Parts: sequence; structure tokens; C-alpha cells
Amino acid sequence: MLDDVFPLPARALIRQGGRACFYRLVNTSPLLFQVQSGTKIVMADDKPLRFETGAYGLLPDHQPLTMENIPKAPQKYQTLALPIPRQLFEDAYTRMGSIVVPSRPVSASVKCLPKEAAALFDYCCRPGNLASLPGAIAKARLMELATWFALCGAVLGQSHSPRLEDRLRQMIETDPAFDWTLAHAAGAFNMSEATLRRKLAAEQTGFSEVLSDTRMNRALGLIHTTTLPMAQVALEVGYDSPSQFSARFKERFGVSPRHVRSGSGHVERIGAEVEQSGADMLAR
Repeated sequence: MLDDVFPLPARALIRQGGRACFYRLVNTSPLLFQVQSGTKIVMADDKPLRFETGAYGLLPDHQPLTMENIPKAPQKYQTLALPIPRQLFEDAYTRMGSIVVPSRPVSASVKCLPKEAAALFDYCCRPGNLASLPGAIAKARLMELATWFALCGAVLGQSHSPRLEDRLRQMIETDPAFDWTLAHAAGAFNMSEATLRRKLAAEQTGFSEVLSDTRMNRALGLIHTTTLPMAQVALEVGYDSPSQFSARFKERFGVSPRHVRSGSGHVERIGAEVEQSGADMLAR
């Protein structure tokens, strides 16, 4: 069980102006979410899960996902997402006893969430509510929420040993604007640069790819959840040049940062699949 004092999850309100499909996004924490406006499509085992306005779902951690967000004019696409530590899901399932946990993490939709559970989701997502509670009570509320979702068909699958790429991504996420180098990462993992390079290559990726992808994913999160000017978003993820940032963002996602936020402009191709690693973010 987690300690009584633990980092409280911060809910995210994701807004998107233009339709876009994002390939190989990786959440570093499991997410419960509700689509509040528009439609979300998540690919799970090559099968699309479709979430219309009002629907609830679960996104796993450390699994590359393809997600398409579709606004419904005149409103923007909007989703409310709540990250919950994996340990709380596992503790909730242990207490349930009879729950069948999938052998691997998968996305899941919720079948008819009861009013009590929907009210609890809203409560946990309201700023300040969980923070005002003793740690043990806040954890109990989140475990209850995970239990409700499980009873309604959304069960978080078993975790696997995190890859070195996942650990590197989590380290970079602590400060995406920092001037990260291979030497920094190797030192943090107590290995030589050659060993780090070799281990990442074995996972079919590399330091530069993970660094760039993590930064772009953080940028996508900032665009989705804040009103920061694009120049500031660029700085937050380590780019001094807004134009260079915009070009890199479009190369990664297939759409411009401004299209994601405002929906302006015409897009012939939606999304851009990448060969290397995925990215993080809240329930896009």
C-alpha cells in the first residue's frame, strides 16, 4: 500500500479545436476519463473503442496507443482525465478478490457507470477536494472509484517490468526543458554511455528519439490543457525557436500546434505515425 502521504493525482481538462489522430502515445500513469464533448476513438488490439459524449473509459500505462479526438462543432473536443497510481488499482482488485485482471494493460470502456460512481468521479476531479482529505481517506476514495470502474468492465491489466525507455521517459518528464544528454542519463542509471546506448537499441529506440518524443508529448499536453502562448510552450519543452518547435511538432503529429488548439486550417493528412517510441500524456 502507498504511504499515507503520496502525490495526489491532478486531473486534466483536455480541449482540442481541430480533429486529429495521435499515434503511439504512452501514458506513464493509468487514466480514468470521461468524454465531455465530441468523440474519442482509441485503438485497442487493432479494434477501435469509440467513446461518445458522456462516456467513461480507462487508459493503461506504458502502452503505445493510437487515439483520435473529434470535436463536434461548434464546441471543441473536451475530456476530463484523472491519473491514478497503479498501486491503488492493484490494491482495489486485491480487496475485491474475485476480479479477473487481464494479463496485460489494455484500454477499456465502461458499461453504464452508476450515478454514485459518476458523482465520485466528479468529486475526485474537482480541484482541492482530495487535497483537503487525510491521505488515507483520499486513497480510499480513489480505490473506490477504481472498484466502480472494474465492476463496470474497465479493469487495468497486469503490469510488466518497465523498459529502460519508460524509465528514461519518466526522468526526462521531470524537466523537459533541461539540456539532457546521454551522459546525464547514463549517470542517472549508473551505467556507461555505451551500455545505455546498447540497451536502448535493444528496445529499438535511442536516447535522442526518446528525448524528442517525450518533449513533443509534453508539448501536446500543454497545448491540450493550458492557454500558454506557443512560444512559451516551446520554451517549456526545450526549444528556443518557436518555428523549430512547430516544425518538429508537425513532423511528430502530422498537424500544427495551432490546429490542435484552434482547429484552424485544412488538414489533408491527420496524424503522423512514428517508427520509434511513443509519447506520454493524459488521456488525450
